[in-house]
Amino acid sequence: MVLLAIAAAGSMVAQAGAQTGGTNADRVEVAKQTTARPSKDAPLVPLVPDDGKDRPTGEGVAIQAVSLPFTFNFDITSSLASRTFWPTSGGRTCVSLRGQGGSDPIYFGKEIKVEMWNAYGTDTKVGPTVRYSLNGNSYGYCWTGLYPYHEHYFRLVKDWSPTVRVWGTGWASAT
Repeated sequence: MVLLAIAAAGSMVAQAGAQTGGTNADRVEVAKQTTARPSKDAPLVPLVPDDGKDRPTGEGVAIQAVSLPFTFNFDITSSLASRTFWPTSGGRTCVSLRGQGGSDPIYFGKEIKVEMWNAYGTDTKVGPTVRYSLNGNSYGYCWTGLYPYHEHYFRLVKDWSPTVRVWGTGWASAT
């Protein structure tokens, strides 16, 4: 699959098609710096502990799913998950993050990873894992080829120094 760069609102955001399993799910991409900002009307939606409790069971539509766009804050030592949401009818979701601080100066310049998951039935990772730099700038990445009628969620994963907290803001949108 070819990595594409798209221009949206004067910013560059990386994107790649999502496929379940296979080598695409094992790929690691890098989010691109962006000057885009979230929609002023986007609600603030809290992230949830990464314990699987906010997932549909495959027994009908779960009421906790939210619509795009939404904003969120993160404060993480290991991992957090988004609420389940519906991607666009075209199977696209973009996630942008801005790391704003940490409990130890070693966080600056490190990265956290974002994974996209299909929450329908048994959770399945889709598309590449994407690295986001924690240096005070905003970075964005768009997953395409998601299942438009399945709930999805993303995970923020910090796999270095479990005692260091990092925090920031982000948003999920169609562009």
